[in-house]
Formats: sequence, structure tokens, C-alpha cells
Amino acid sequence: MIFKIHRIALPLLSVLSLVVTSCNNTPFGGIAVPGMTSVIPKETRDSYSIQEELKALHVVNPVPYEIRPGDTFQLSVYNQPSLTSNILVAPDGTVSLPLVGIVKVSGMNMEDATNLIEEKISKYLKTPIVSLAPQSVSGFYFTIAGRVNRPGNYGVSIGQTHLLDAISLAGGFEKGQFHGDTVELADLDNAYIKRNGKQLPVDFKKLVYDGDDLNNIPLLNGDYIYVPSTMSGYIIFLGEVGSNTYVGFSEGMTLLQGLSYVNGLKSDTYSTYVRVIRGGMENTVVYTVNIDQILNGKMKDFALNANDIIYVPQDGFTKWNTIIRKLLPTLQLVNLLAGPFGSTILGYFSL
Repeated sequence: MIFKIHRIALPLLSVLSLVVTSCNNTPFGGIAVPGMTSVIPKETRDSYSIQEELKALHVVNPVPYEIRPGDTFQLSVYNQPSLTSNILVAPDGTVSLPLVGIVKVSGMNMEDATNLIEEKISKYLKTPIVSLAPQSVSGFYFTIAGRVNRPGNYGVSIGQTHLLDAISLAGGFEKGQFHGDTVELADLDNAYIKRNGKQLPVDFKKLVYDGDDLNNIPLLNGDYIYVPSTMSGYIIFLGEVGSNTYVGFSEGMTLLQGLSYVNGLKSDTYSTYVRVIRGGMENTVVYTVNIDQILNGKMKDFALNANDIIYVPQDGFTKWNTIIRKLLPTLQLVNLLAGPFGSTILGYFSL
């Protein structure tokens, strides 16, 4: 998906590009600027208590699921791809299977049904290994929504279906095209799972990227999994850059990557010190970044967050209180965009 600017949004972009050249007399106290590329840690729960809660979530009492008419399954036999098929439990409780024909499975649990099918197929194949995966069941199920390839309701085998199984059943996370690059559209930082209205302390990043089995909790009936989009945010670039505009935010975006989407820096006029403004009007944090040291490989590239504002002042334009007075209208505008009219305004920027 390529971000394109709708024509109707151009007046808004013009306003954004002009705020850096206009003055504002509104009193605004100096903001303490953290050290270069400093990080303010988030307030988090005690890691020990989270680990204990996750351990407790792994303790479940398996509830045997009884197969019912209308349930559907995927049948597969190890090393026999020609026998893979989707089967439906008929109103009389029977299924029609490759090789063996009609078999009654209604009222059986998954293990017993699997053993019965293996027994039937063993008349034709030596020691078959059968897998019976629920596709749609009328009893136990979980819901997965958001940036996955196949959102929907899926059957859950209590004590056996885990979170990674859910992601796999949903076809994994969506990918898209962003400025010619293939990117993950799933925002794992903000993905969550809810159970009985309570959000569970599962870290999707640790689960997917680190293979942390503690976060691979078994699912229960009624669990709800949501994976938001990384493209729901944006980055604003202002000042001495090739184009004063928005770009869509993608997970892992850095300052240099973002600058490449706005045609880089103006070669002779930009200041060494770039300001990254984070948090809007409510919880503003400002980072001072030495862009020359990043360009020269002397400093690690700066990681961006969704809705950051990047301001590149002119060379020698160093008085911070003057800069922040010029940026105040932009901060107010961003606060507006985050309000009730934000979705309407940002809707003019289409995927």
C-alpha cells in the first residue's frame, strides 16, 4: 500500500509548512530537553508479577470438546497430501472421509475421533498419523481480528490451542507496500488478548520475535485477540526538509528512513540539531538529535514512534524557546487531529 496525498488535503499541508515561519505570542515556558537520544522509560508493572500471572494462565483444566453436527475440520494424514480435505459433520453426526467413507463422530471428543479415523484408515495405510484441526465449531471458539490475513472465529481445543496456533490459523500477520518496501502492518506493541473483559499481560513482540513460550498462553472459549495496524499513525516533517508533509508510520521506522520519504534535508540550510517532539500537547517530550553524527555513522539512528513531529530548524537557529513558540501552533493542530475531527482530516490521506 502506497501513501498518497489527496488533493483536498493540500491546504492543510500548506498550513503545516507555514507554521515554522510564523510567530506566536502565546506565553510558553521552556521545555526541558533530554540529553541526546535519551530515553524516558515507561511506567511498567513489576516484571515478576507479570511472569507469575503468565505462569498461572498456563494452568488450565482441559475440557473435552464434543463434536457436533455443523462442525467443520481439516483432515490431514502425515506424508499423504492427497488425503488432506475439509470435512463437515452432517446433521446425522457423520463425516465422509477419503478412502474409508462414512464415519460417525458426533458426541466424540477430538482425541477419540482422531483415533477412530486412524483406525479406519489403517485398513488401507500402514500406521497412519491423522491430524484433525477444527475450522468452525459450534461449541468452543476464539475470535481474532485486525491486521491478520484471515480474521474471524476459530475453534479452540481447551488446553491444546495456544496463542501462536491462533495466529497461524488466521494466516499470520498482514504485510503491505510502503514506499516500495514490504513492511509488517501488524502493530505488535499494541496487540492484545482479552478474556472475560480483562486484558491479559501478554507481550506479542516477545512471543513472535523472541519465541518466548511464557507468552504463548493456551486459549479458552471466548478469548478475543486484536492486532492493530502500524499504519494508523503518522509522522509530521517540518522545517529544512525536502517536503513539509505527513508520512505514514511503520513499525521500526527511524529518523533517516523517515527523512528519505520527504526528499531528505535541504543541503545548505539545515541545523545539526534536529528536534523530535513526542506526546502532543498533553505529555510533550522533546529529543535533541545530532543528525550529522547519525549521517556520519558516529551515532545510532533514532527510532521514531507513531505521531512524532520532526522539526529541522535552520542552521544557527538554536534558541529553543523561540523554536517552541513557532511550533506551538503545530502542536495545537496535532492535538486537533487526535480529537473528534482527526479521523475525518486524516481520512484525506489514503492508502
